[in-house]
Amino acid sequence: MTRRIGKILREALSALLDFVYPPLCLSCGRLLESGGEHVCPDCWSSIKRASRDLPLFLETRSKLVASGAIAELVSLFVFEKEGPFQAIVHALKYSGIQQLGIELGKRLGSALREEGVQADAVVPVPLHKRKLRERGFNQSLLIARGISGVLGIPVRADLVRRTRWTQTQTALSKEERKQNVEDAFECGETNLQGLCVIVVDDVITTGATIEAVARALEASKAKTVIAASAAIAQ
Repeated sequence: MTRRIGKILREALSALLDFVYPPLCLSCGRLLESGGEHVCPDCWSSIKRASRDLPLFLETRSKLVASGAIAELVSLFVFEKEGPFQAIVHALKYSGIQQLGIELGKRLGSALREEGVQADAVVPVPLHKRKLRERGFNQSLLIARGISGVLGIPVRADLVRRTRWTQTQTALSKEERKQNVEDAFECGETNLQGLCVIVVDDVITTGATIEAVARALEASKAKTVIAASAAIAQ
């Protein structure tokens, strides 16, 4: 009885908040049908897809595979400045709308399933504990959880840890990014022999970070590492 009353009260409060503060698409500002949504269907549909024949996807995949540490890349969108995806990822990372991370993960999980990807674990790119304290959550972990919900593969956030603080990659060149994250990750287990692992990041630009994570897994004898991201960027 108490649970039922609590549920009724929560639903009533949600309806009241929707009335006082109508849910708006965080990208275009359009009124949404449900307060549980944050982005309208039209904005989701308008985001440029990272199709496998897209030159940027081919270039990014080629670099990652050429590293020898990553076997394949699966990505959803193309990050475009001032576009809907930028609004989504900024709302996730800087406004703390964590449900967006889960939603991105579900969509990425569906893409991985369509590609026929099979794996033993989903590993989010870890944040340094200082950054985790500042932000309060790891956006890559949220995406990983969304993937896990679709594929039924366990999330193993414990497999890789970030061993040192690194500056943000945003303003760095390709070579500087690689040096910045070199040896910044360490695998928590010494023997992952035979395992196929999906490593998840929100956005892949040069691929330096996800490659560094893959090398830590490779050092622990992981059989295959697949890179997965919500988006790729130029």
